[in-house]
Amino acid sequence: MFEEVSQGLVYETLRTYNRVPFAAYKHYNRLMRSVSFFDIPFSMTFEEFVDILKKGTRQIDRESRIKVLLSVKTAELFFVFSPLNISSVEEGVNVKISKIRRIPDLSTPPSLKITGRTDILLARREIGECYDVILTGVNGQVCEGSFSNVFLVKEGRLITPSIESGILDGITRENVIKLANRLEIPLEERFVWVWELFEADEMFLTHTSAGIVPVRRLNDHLFFEEEPGPITSTLMENFEPFVLNLEENWVGT
Repeated sequence: MFEEVSQGLVYETLRTYNRVPFAAYKHYNRLMRSVSFFDIPFSMTFEEFVDILKKGTRQIDRESRIKVLLSVKTAELFFVFSPLNISSVEEGVNVKISKIRRIPDLSTPPSLKITGRTDILLARREIGECYDVILTGVNGQVCEGSFSNVFLVKEGRLITPSIESGILDGITRENVIKLANRLEIPLEERFVWVWELFEADEMFLTHTSAGIVPVRRLNDHLFFEEEPGPITSTLMENFEPFVLNLEENWVGT
């Protein structure tokens, strides 16, 4: 296994809802997209992929976190199943701006999920007691957290860095955007600058395991004391029912 890690592993991280793998088809397609960057003789079908996910989650017999890793050298595939343990985030988390810049797109495409990215590894060393750190791009634009996507709210508008900012197209991010559209919350996907985060009314992160994570404090800037702002709260309240009832999240499962 050590040799495979040293050569690089493309990966995806999934979770279950009601013991069913969430957005398996979307995760499979992203894994295949990462595979396409390399000359890897890998041909697992989606049906085979889902069958392994289902068997593994049945053995865990509780809500699960699933890590899928594929060696870019040998095409060996690893599935790691573990119980899904999520710390409570409803009261908000602390984050900070990382000193590390996102690797430029021409060096490592954001759409390539691969272990050993030096920007992510170095940024995570800064987390300390924070929940996550926010990386910026070479031009100073806000990109994403080391394992999360970023949203802010300003004057009733939901704003998130666009894909062109140099971010991964997070699946939870995609679901939040669709939920905002369903709730008719005004939304902007665009370049976002660091100063905008500190002038925002609300801020939250999204990622697979926890869904929507309200940010209480960014560096020394406090967004709320008792409870998240109204738009963050509305999205949190509606998120799980929405993803459970969006058919595209459950294709093939």
